[in-house]
Amino acid sequence: MTAARRCAERLWALAAPAAAGPETAAEPALISLLERFYQQLSQGEEPLRLTPLELETLAPLLGSLPLELEQAADGTPRLWSRRSWQRQQRLIAALVERLSQHGGLLVTGGAGTGKTSLVRELLAEEGNRRVLLTAPTGKAAARLREALAGFEPPLEGGTLHRWLEATGGGQFRRNRQRPLAVDTLVLDELSMVDGALLEALLEALPAGVRLLLLGDPGQLPPIGGAGVLEPLQQRLQQLNSPCWRQLQRSHRFNESTALGAFVGALRQQASPQALQGQLAQLGDNDNLRWHDLRQGFPASVATALQSQRDCLRQQALDRHCSDAELLGQLEQLMLLCPRRLGQLGVTALNGRFLGIDPQKPLSWPSGTPLLVTRNDSELNLANGDLGVLRPNATGQPEALIASADGPLRLPLALLPGLEPALALTVHKSQGSQAQRAVVVVPQPQGLDPRLLYTALTRARGGVDLICPPLDMAGA
Repeated sequence: MTAARRCAERLWALAAPAAAGPETAAEPALISLLERFYQQLSQGEEPLRLTPLELETLAPLLGSLPLELEQAADGTPRLWSRRSWQRQQRLIAALVERLSQHGGLLVTGGAGTGKTSLVRELLAEEGNRRVLLTAPTGKAAARLREALAGFEPPLEGGTLHRWLEATGGGQFRRNRQRPLAVDTLVLDELSMVDGALLEALLEALPAGVRLLLLGDPGQLPPIGGAGVLEPLQQRLQQLNSPCWRQLQRSHRFNESTALGAFVGALRQQASPQALQGQLAQLGDNDNLRWHDLRQGFPASVATALQSQRDCLRQQALDRHCSDAELLGQLEQLMLLCPRRLGQLGVTALNGRFLGIDPQKPLSWPSGTPLLVTRNDSELNLANGDLGVLRPNATGQPEALIASADGPLRLPLALLPGLEPALALTVHKSQGSQAQRAVVVVPQPQGLDPRLLYTALTRARGGVDLICPPLDMAGA
């Protein structure tokens, strides 16, 4: 018996006398649900999303347990432990108070709706106040700083872990006793930030700091599942607060393109049948191309991925190619999939197209795309930062990382954790963009629509979507 199963049965045994009795017909289903809940908790993931049928069957019994049931903005029922639920409610209340008292603003909208353009207008009124720019990953922080370039003096940018001086294990040197020197803080990619990290940020901010928060509610929540963007937007909407601004018109993903129309349908939670209808009508010149996975991995896409790999290797060895140009090549093509494991998961695809041992970074050839998997504030690195392997002047391998301060070079042996990254999970791609994205979805049925939306909106130009028909049962 698993630990999750033991926890589920113990909890139900304690609660059963207050419910309909231990012999209720719904007991096996409830214990199975609680087992799933504790399995997620053991992996640091909360809340648990329920199906409408689970809610209808089990909601009367859940009331006797120390759990909280809520309805998300999209109508999905979610199950929390009471402690985590109360902690999140305190965090949301603290954010609302800070936004309201100090002229803060939550700006939400899809990709390309002009969130950073609006913030640029707001920052023009800041005068001599010290402004810090931040995001969860180095690439996202670099893009934010680039989008807000032109101020004098230049605005300072960095990852959340860098500003908070993370020491590992969820600990930070910046706190209430040693706060950040900042008057206005701009935080991008709020959808990626979990509650614990945001609590640490609030602890390290002086009382009068103005918060400008940016996020796309259509994107995936943090890997742990307990994000703050959706409930914060919901609370501000309920209060009819002027501290929330929603931008709806996308300049990059609009209805005039096939990709824009498909992304819009995902945001509107269109049915699999409607989505597949759009895919079936695509033309050769559209910026969204669908490849039926039942016919195998498309040769044209495999050729493009091999070409990207070879180009990165050539440029990494070319002394006339600058670090910025090499990182720019990394942004030409991105390969994404929902999961790490499986025949078409990240691990298998990296093995297929890179042909390297993922456990031996020192043996990787120059030009290998890489992903940082641990935070290290002293090295200015965050989990999720992307880069590429490049030799230094003496031929020793170094990691070239895209950071908020520009290209960052570090000896490969210093990096706390690395993975090859021609292929990435959709979660790890958040905060990054590429001119073209290849999205592989072996089993679209039951997939969170936000995952597909997040993957497609990584592309600035076009997308190749490789999957079975979205409306094919049991694909």
